[in-house]
Amino acid sequence: MKKDAEIVASYLTEYSDTVEALPLELQRNYTLIRQLDESAEDLLAQVAKESKSLTRPQKKLTFEERKKRLEHIGQLLNETLKKGEEKLALAKSTYDTVDRHCTRLDNDLQKIEDEQLIGPGRTASVTLSTPAKRDVSSIEDTPLKKQTSRKKNKKAHLEKRIDDNTFSQEDAIQEAQAAASLSDLPIDPNEPLYCYCSQVSFGEMVACDSGDCEIEWFHLECVGLKTPPRGKWYCKNCTVDLKKKKKI
Repeated sequence: MKKDAEIVASYLTEYSDTVEALPLELQRNYTLIRQLDESAEDLLAQVAKESKSLTRPQKKLTFEERKKRLEHIGQLLNETLKKGEEKLALAKSTYDTVDRHCTRLDNDLQKIEDEQLIGPGRTASVTLSTPAKRDVSSIEDTPLKKQTSRKKNKKAHLEKRIDDNTFSQEDAIQEAQAAASLSDLPIDPNEPLYCYCSQVSFGEMVACDSGDCEIEWFHLECVGLKTPPRGKWYCKNCTVDLKKKKKI
């Protein structure tokens, strides 16, 4: 037991040393993104100012003057585009950095399980606890990973609902749009799926307050919400089930 505890402590110490510099790196990237955004806004303000002076009727400009101003506006727009590309590259780099650390933690936990330091199924007790109901998830706060059998149950439940024509055409459109907005992101193949759209946890999410809900977590876009609801909230599947129970 003592040897096992020492090995676990060694894993945790090594991982803590690895992630110690992560907040500083993320803060640096966020600061750079904010600076690039401010620079882009200044450039666009200059473009607007130049465009107004160019179209001002009371001031007649020669052909050469108009040409020079148009070229200057073009340069400003090119600089703005470069700022946007730099922001995108920084955002992707930030995402990849966090993803690498998450993958590292997953791999270390799997090693501990493989070495029988903790029993199968107890990995969840080492990871972050599941967000409480009404909490909104972001990239930093994703719902706890479920067991593989739970994923199969969710998939079967969704297929049954679709066969029963529970979803309307409007619902299907909303889900398709939400799924499309997430499809360009790099996805970990081992990451669990949520919501009607069967996508990974991303952006703002809302939890169903029904204790029997098979899906549990939903993207706000997929359920037609712009902000998290106040009070209790039930998904369409559970709302239908609750109505059936009341009739009985």
